Formats: sequence, structure tokens, C-alpha cells
Amino acid sequence: MGQVETEPISIFLSDMEFEGVTFLNETAIALDLHGRKFIDCTFERCQLSSVKIQGAVIQAEFIESKIEGINFFTAKRAMLSLSFDRCLIRHSSFAELKILKMKFIRCTLQNVDFSDADLTSADFTNSTFENCVFRNTNLTKTDFRFATGYYIDPTMNKVKGARFSSPDVLSLLAAFDIVIE
Repeated sequence: MGQVETEPISIFLSDMEFEGVTFLNETAIALDLHGRKFIDCTFERCQLSSVKIQGAVIQAEFIESKIEGINFFTAKRAMLSLSFDRCLIRHSSFAELKILKMKFIRCTLQNVDFSDADLTSADFTNSTFENCVFRNTNLTKTDFRFATGYYIDPTMNKVKGARFSSPDVLSLLAAFDIVIE
């Protein structure tokens, strides 16, 4: 297991395969990482923006990182394993993915698409949502405790066994166009 601290971008261009590598303070903007492999890697305080990951193998943990404009559904799905802790995730998509037990702990999610995804047993504890899309999403046993700003229509998503906390759980009623006083 190595720890890599280099000039921004250079490490991503040097190899096709990374295993057990920790990337610290790396910046990757508009890079094409097509077909690269990131196995058991950690991205800490990194910025990944508009990165193309078509066919890439990604089994990684992101810590205190900024992720923007990434379509995770283009990665190699059978090999995809993701975890996020204290990250800012913007204008990205997890649509149609099946990633059970995915973690988004203390994250800020803005304009993120979770349409048609299977997020069974995912953990969104203490996360903040803004303009995120949950449509035909399987949220069975997903943890939204202490999360804020989400809009989830329980008639269009599976929420059986999902965990919510007050007062934000009341947002589940917004789909019914009722008045709560």
C-alpha cells in the first residue's frame, strides 16, 4: 500500500492500474481515465471534475474530496465499489447503478441523479441534499437519519425499512400535496 503525493494530474497519467494507493490533494480536471483500474484506493482531499471514467474499475473511498460532473454509471458496474465521507458531490450521476451498502456520510450532494438505482442499505447519515433526483430508486433499508434537504416521493421509490429522523421525515409527505400545520 503506497501513499502518493505528486504534482496535480501527473499521477493519473502515469499508470493504467493502481492498487492500494492513497491519493492526497490530487486534482484531475477533464481527464480521460477510460479503462484505468483503481482497486482499494483512497482519494483524500482530492478534486475530480468532469473526469471520464468509461469502463474504469473503481473500488475506492473518497474522503473530504470534491467530485463534480462525473457519471459513475459509465464505470465498469460489476466491479464498482464506492464510499464517500465528508465529500462535496455536484452535478454527478449514479443512475441505474446497483451498489448495495454504499456510504455517503456527512456529504453535501447537489444536483445528483440517483434515478433507477438500487441503493439498498445505503447510508446517507448527516448528509445534505440539494436538487437531487430519486426516481424509481430502491432505498430499502437506507439510512437518512439526520440528513436534510432530500425530496423523496414514496409512491415513486421503494422506501421499506428506510430510516429517517424528525423533522426532515415530513418531506416524504410533500408528494401528497397536503397541508401540515
